[in-house]
Amino acid sequence: MRRRRAAHADSTPAPGRCPPEGLGAAGGVRPYCKPCNAERVRLGHYNVTKEFVHRLLEFQRGSCAICGSRNAGSKSLHIDHDHVCCPSRRSCGDCVRGLLCSGCNWIGLAWYEALPAKLRTFDVLNAYLADPPAQQLRTRLAATRGQ
Repeated sequence: MRRRRAAHADSTPAPGRCPPEGLGAAGGVRPYCKPCNAERVRLGHYNVTKEFVHRLLEFQRGSCAICGSRNAGSKSLHIDHDHVCCPSRRSCGDCVRGLLCSGCNWIGLAWYEALPAKLRTFDVLNAYLADPPAQQLRTRLAATRGQ
């Protein structure tokens, strides 16, 4: 089962176009396989499309927007959003800032944003917060649509 999921994750079809996998909580067949459902929930949580996340990943050259790591192993990059804009569980999508490794997302940035403004002296983090990759990508996409 693990081999199938690992192979499936590399070539994930659109949700609903993969064979259902097992029974759901209510005993019926799941409408999505587990990897597709996890992706569907993740994208819905941040209110972004699969295409936008792929473009953002390409824009960031496949690496964390802060430290540049390629996130070795099977862990995917996390979608970072501004919690001041959307403090609830669901994001508006406009406040998505970039894709981060777990260390930068959970430890580095969360800790840094909790500091008083006068203690926020790390240029790399300040640059990320001031002009996040997702905003740069949105600006670039808007400019190409306007041409």
